[in-house]
Formats: sequence, structure tokens, C-alpha cells
Amino acid sequence: MGDEVKSMRGLLSVVLVVVVVAACGRVPGGTPNGDFKLYEAVSDSHRIAVIDSQSHGIERWLPLGTPSSDWNHLYSVAGTTLTDTDPQTGSVRSSLQLPGYYQLPPATMNGLPGGLSQDGRSIVLQSFDSAPGGQPTGSHFLVVNTSLSQAPVQVDMKGFLEFDAISNDGQRLYLIEYLSASSYRVRIYNVSAQQLDPQVVVDKTDPKDSMTGLRLSGIPSHDGAFLYSIYVRQTDGPFIHALTLDGGPIAFCIDLPGSGYQADGSGFSWSLAMSADGSRLYAANAATGSVSEVDLGSSLSVARTVQVDSGKPVAAVLAQDANAKGLGTSAAVVSLDGKTLVTAASSGIVWIDTSSLHASVHSLAGWTVSGLALSPDGKVLYALSDSGKIAEISMGSRQVAATFDPAAGYPLALMRVEAG
Repeated sequence: MGDEVKSMRGLLSVVLVVVVVAACGRVPGGTPNGDFKLYEAVSDSHRIAVIDSQSHGIERWLPLGTPSSDWNHLYSVAGTTLTDTDPQTGSVRSSLQLPGYYQLPPATMNGLPGGLSQDGRSIVLQSFDSAPGGQPTGSHFLVVNTSLSQAPVQVDMKGFLEFDAISNDGQRLYLIEYLSASSYRVRIYNVSAQQLDPQVVVDKTDPKDSMTGLRLSGIPSHDGAFLYSIYVRQTDGPFIHALTLDGGPIAFCIDLPGSGYQADGSGFSWSLAMSADGSRLYAANAATGSVSEVDLGSSLSVARTVQVDSGKPVAAVLAQDANAKGLGTSAAVVSLDGKTLVTAASSGIVWIDTSSLHASVHSLAGWTVSGLALSPDGKVLYALSDSGKIAEISMGSRQVAATFDPAAGYPLALMRVEAG
């Protein structure tokens, strides 16, 4: 009898341990997770954590940088050296000594690095002359061939200009020129001629309206011919800046609903997502619940706009923006079949039927979601909270299978999910 009691106690202990372990990450009744690697950018250590989806632990670290579209290259800058790292192994492919201290330009307003041309052949670095208490008095750029085997082209200009994009042929450098604290415009620098075009980039549909505002983030067309960037303005409504990167420089302004960010700060909560076939672009505002569908065909205009969420108090929006956790991050994705849009909401995430733009399901109540990413097979959705926690969700059942905290650091973005 004593042996039987000891055996039952031992079995009970094992059961309790299993239950406790499950409670730490796996949600009872959740679907099993796949074998994936998650790439989370963190700002406090300026690195990318590669996280195993099964163990929920950090497998290795990479430098925070700009990846090529196929993720075979990761470009980063340390000191005066530009390095090309293999993201799969962490080994250095090649490096280039720079003629001074430069940085990768931000791709999003919260500081995720960018600078790469859409075809991956050129990368741009920037630096500024310091101006205590005011805007920089000089702006400097390097146009670098990503083979890192050629000397970079140096571009030096007076005033405060920041990188916006570079054409696929590497000859047109698109820059944001800051005239004052509330005045901005987009300019073009001809790399071969070494000359700033005297004309300001304007909306072809309205030549009198120059492109002015703060750029939150951008997303390229699938063929790399267009870059769609979302801009917010201080007192006017937001818009999508559609810029051609092949052929002649043409820009279109696609107006979005909403007011200027000075009103309540909600303008900083926009995210962009594109359908897998590249025919539709969605702009979603987590703070206001506004979702717009943009037809990327011949009309290049907003086809529909709906309200899918009531929005959260202004104070909460401003608190989030003050920490820059949700500024320009990718908090919207489209399913591989194009039938579902998932976007951050005032609390958690909302699932939207793209045929009707009707919101059907809400998940992760109480979470402030700052990033979303799909697994390569499109079956699993990963959501990154502003505190660094990650949720694993089935795209089929829309059930949360697991939540865990890899303790990577201060989250910037969930950059990628790849097969393990």
C-alpha cells in the first residue's frame, strides 16, 4: 500500500509539472505550433533576436540592420564599417570601410533601419552636421553598391535632408527636405549629375500640392516599381505617397480619412499591408479603427473606407506614441488567399473580411499590439505586444495557441517569420 501511495504521489507530481509548464506558454485547447524562427528587432541592445517558436527561447542574435528582400543579406553599420551578414548563420559575408561615421536611415518612424533599393543593388547611408538646439546645417549621404566591392558615391548638401528612397537604377535619390519644424517636402537628387533637382516632387493629379508631412513607413509594390509611403501632417489629413522607382519620377497623393496629428495623436497609428497578388493595399489605423482599401490598378485611389473599431482614449494613444512603440510599425497583414485582413485595434487585433471589410472576430483583448507577421505557409499569425510578449494564433481557427515572453528587450518590430 505504501508503494502504491508513493507511486500515485509521483504520478501526481509529474502531472502538476506538466500543467505548470503548459500554463507558462501553451494555451489549453490551442492548436500545436509549427517550427518557425521569429526575427524580433529590439532597440535597447540594437540587435535582432532570432526566437525559436517551439522553445520560445532566443536562439541567437544578429546586428540590427536592413535585410534584403530574400533575407540572404543583412546590412548593418558599426563605427565606420558597413557589414553584410548572413542572417541564417550570423557569419560576415563582406564588409566595407566607410569614409567617416554614417548610419542606416530609418525605414519607420520608430527607427527600424532602411536605406535599401527595392532591387537590392544599392544601399544609402546618411549623416548630419550637428547643430546644437536646432536642425542640422549639413546632410551627407553615401550611395553604396551592395556588392561592397566599389567605392561609395558621396553626396554632400547644405541644410537638413533625410533619405526617403532610391530608384532601382541607383541614379535618383529621393530626399525629405525639412524647411522648419512644420514644413517638409520631397526632393530628388540626380546621383550621376551630382545635382539636386530644383523642382519639388508634387502630386501629378494636383501639381499645386507638394508632398509635405512626416513619413511613418513604406511598402513596395511586388515588382519594385512603386513605393507606397504613409505620411501624416500636423493639421491636415494623412495620405499615401505613391512614388515610381522605375522610369520617370512620378508621384501620386492618395488621401486617407482623419485629421492632423496635432489634434489627438491618433495619426501616428497607421499601418500598411498589401495583398499577396499586389492588387490591393490596406491602410489601417489602430487608434481610430479606420480601414481603407486602395485599388493599385489604373485608378490608384481609395476604393472603400470603413470603421471597424471604436478607438481608444486619446490619452492612451499619446502615451503609446510618446514611447515610439507603435510609430510606423507593421501592425497589419493580409492572409495569403487575400480573403482576410488582420490589423491591430484599440485593444488586441481584429479580423476583417476583405470582400465586405466587415470585422468578424476580435482577439488578444487587453493587448497593445505593435507588430504582426505571418508564417511562410500562412497558417500561423504572430502578434508582438508593446511589452515584448508574443502570441501565436491559428489563421484557420483564429484561436490563440500560445503566448510567451522571450525577454528579448524593448521591441521595435516583428521583422520576419521563417521555417525552422
